[in-house]
Amino acid sequence: MDAFERGSVDCPGGSLSYLEAGPRGSGGSDAPVLLLMHGVGGNARSFRAQLEGLSDRFRVIAWDAPGYGESALREPSLDSYARAVVELLDALKIQSSHMLGHSMGGVVAQGAAALAPERTRSLILSSTFTGYHQPQGSPLTESWQARLRDIQSLSPAEFGRARARTMLATGAADAVRDEAASIAGEVRHDGLKAASEMLHVADTRDIARALAVPTLVIIGEEDRVIPPARSSEMAELIPGANRVTIKGVGHAAYLEDPASYNASLNNFLD
Repeated sequence: MDAFERGSVDCPGGSLSYLEAGPRGSGGSDAPVLLLMHGVGGNARSFRAQLEGLSDRFRVIAWDAPGYGESALREPSLDSYARAVVELLDALKIQSSHMLGHSMGGVVAQGAAALAPERTRSLILSSTFTGYHQPQGSPLTESWQARLRDIQSLSPAEFGRARARTMLATGAADAVRDEAASIAGEVRHDGLKAASEMLHVADTRDIARALAVPTLVIIGEEDRVIPPARSSEMAELIPGANRVTIKGVGHAAYLEDPASYNASLNNFLD
């Protein structure tokens, strides 16, 4: 990670940490900004291959969501997380950006695009959906409660390996499994709990129907976390959405097949 600039900014809702690469980060001229938002089992490190592979064209910024990395916790609501996105742009003096949200990050990206459409140049929704649409105050599902028990009872390495098994396609290389497990092993209990509570009640269906920015939906062919049918349901709601399915990958196409993933981004952003 030495090639990337790590930063942290103080924002009205709490500090936010991030990784950055590209022309602006290295002192070059202005470049379009690509903001990357990870899933519940990730952090800014998830997007190593995008920080490396896209920074020749873009100022690439990968955030740590609230409660992840060195970012402060926030209220577990979609509005709170969307406001964090806008606060990060404000702190970095960025007027607008292309926004990529993966899984949880895709729900947040939809919220941010609705909150600040003038700050959103385009939207890339990766292996994501419209939230779980549950009533405020209702209990988390047993699967989420089990995951929260696991993160407290297992060692970070054990928890990371368990998450990697779920995230990746059966044919994923050992090096990819090791990297996914290493990243998932850094997840904080408080961050995971807040994220699960946010997703539990999030409902972006009306937001998706009203999106008026160019949008790409990326689907992992073998995704078991957000199955292709669920991503497709979201894509059907978005006016004029482009859609691409990456073959042979599970829930972490950005890591499992970064060449195809980055090519899809470049083709769309062109």
